[in-house]
Amino acid sequence: MRVLVIDDNEEITEVLRVYCDSRGMECTTINDGRKGLEAILDAKFDLILLDLAMPEFSGVDVVASLKKDGVLDTNNVVIFTASSDAKIIEEMKNSGVKEILKKPVSIDELTSFIDRYNPDV
Repeated sequence: MRVLVIDDNEEITEVLRVYCDSRGMECTTINDGRKGLEAILDAKFDLILLDLAMPEFSGVDVVASLKKDGVLDTNNVVIFTASSDAKIIEEMKNSGVKEILKKPVSIDELTSFIDRYNPDV
């Protein structure tokens, strides 16, 4: 399984990379929204965990670009956020992202969640 994590918090991306590695998944981590968008356009991932609140080019910007380019529906983009802004969460749901996963998340929740997108399970 190939997972892409886009989050400006390097501690979060490192924890997720270690978790994915321990489960035999290939995990790419990127701490910048623009570079994350480039990675999505350049490669195929089974699951993309995307933070909303990033400086300069946010998760909202990434989703808008993917939608504009017509590739949002062909990617399993999941918003991975601590945001409780109901308006933005609803906007993301209506835009075509697959799901919203709220931070913080337990290991059991994360495992169950990722397994839903794992083509090998």
